[in-house]
Amino acid sequence: MFNIDKKYMTIGIKENLGIDMQLFIWSEIEKRINLKEDVDYLQVFNIKIVDEINDIVEIEHTQEIPKYKNISVIKSKGVKNNLKVFVILELEAGYATMLLATEY
Repeated sequence: MFNIDKKYMTIGIKENLGIDMQLFIWSEIEKRINLKEDVDYLQVFNIKIVDEINDIVEIEHTQEIPKYKNISVIKSKGVKNNLKVFVILELEAGYATMLLATEY
């Protein structure tokens, strides 16, 4: 089984995504790894503000191979704008990097 020992993020993530949302994204990936599901090297999270007043966001988590899609709705104060977040996994090496799609 693979573990992500080292987790990195870009300055764009640090400035635009709160720690609660970062932890949510990491937990979604680790959940799939722990369930021994096939995990693509590129995980995509589309984050959309649904209700700005009540801090409700929708997160669409996808990957291409094998096809995967999951939508979650959570409360989070850590989102300033609608964002697309990539997480690039290097599972054999034990690390992953979280970045905004605009930083790719």
